[in-house]
Amino acid sequence: MDDESLALASIDLPYIERNKSRHGRYRYYFRYEGQRLARLPDNPEEEAFSLEYWKIRRRVEVGEAMPPMSATTTLPRHPKPNTFHWLAFRYLASDAFRQLDGTTRAKRRAIIDSMLLEPVKPASADIFADMPLRALTVENIQVLRDRKALTPFAADERLKILRRMLDTTEPGREGLPTPIMRTNFARLVTPFRKKTDGFHTITADEVAQYIKHHGERSKAVLAIVLLMFTGMRVSDLQAVGPQHRRGDTLHFRVFKGRNRNPVVLDIPIHPILATVLAWHPVSGMAYMLTEHGKRYSIKGLSQRVSAWFDQAGLPHCSAHTVRKGLATLLAENEATDSMLDGLFGWKDGKTSKIYTARKQQAKLARQAVSRIEWEKVWQIDIKDAG
Repeated sequence: MDDESLALASIDLPYIERNKSRHGRYRYYFRYEGQRLARLPDNPEEEAFSLEYWKIRRRVEVGEAMPPMSATTTLPRHPKPNTFHWLAFRYLASDAFRQLDGTTRAKRRAIIDSMLLEPVKPASADIFADMPLRALTVENIQVLRDRKALTPFAADERLKILRRMLDTTEPGREGLPTPIMRTNFARLVTPFRKKTDGFHTITADEVAQYIKHHGERSKAVLAIVLLMFTGMRVSDLQAVGPQHRRGDTLHFRVFKGRNRNPVVLDIPIHPILATVLAWHPVSGMAYMLTEHGKRYSIKGLSQRVSAWFDQAGLPHCSAHTVRKGLATLLAENEATDSMLDGLFGWKDGKTSKIYTARKQQAKLARQAVSRIEWEKVWQIDIKDAG
């Protein structure tokens, strides 16, 4: 059976329309009574597809009115010059886009397509693809951002991509790159998410709370122990299995940057990790498998780990929280930049210095305070103080 037949066989649900895009990828739509009501996620094997499908189906089955999608559901091969679609076309052909990882390109292209197909106004037949570049003002960019207001991360992702698109250049005088847009209005639009110090850093007490809630021999604890003692990302946790074990070492290629900057890691298996792995007999090609014995998708496993943290009363924690906690712990225990680079696969030394610099700062500050000599002007006998 070929790939197309397998894909069709995996979907046994009514109201689904499937067609092939101009890029050779399959798109799925929810069609009811002859009208497309919504675009579904691209991968029918992922949980997000099922969740979106059933959300729409329940709305339809209870008689809730849903506006049909714009009549324009595909984009022409040759966009009109100096339109938003034309700008997108130029960006997708640029070196800035082509140098991205394949997975990132696919996700970014899908987001761009969704913005191009957005109606300019609710229930309007006019879509953003045909909007002249001169109309790509702050107000219209805010519209594209605000269409995802209920999911701030997705809204900010749109804004980030718009900023990249509006930075696209074309050859100018003497072949020098010249920005297509004189002003990048997307950079004048404020993201929903405020800048913070980043992800929370998990603590030993939070790890203990997590383990107590789920139980030492649970799958949830297997996940956190793999993260705690290897520092791997959830994209690697999803893939790593017994085939990557070489005696007392895990040998695997890091998923992130696997095409442009491949990194292969050899991580010794800590005795605690070895013990926990022994509690979970291997039944497949990955240590982390679903209740049905299948491999998680990366997104699915990330959501599952977050759910485990939620259940343990730690909604502010995630898989990356554990990675950050490990790096912080190692820096506090005097690990060098090189040690951190070796474990986490960092190459430029900049990331490891974020952690070691904090420890170094605290250490140097203690040394500096010990050298403060204000005793001659202080009116309290230091020996009797406190």
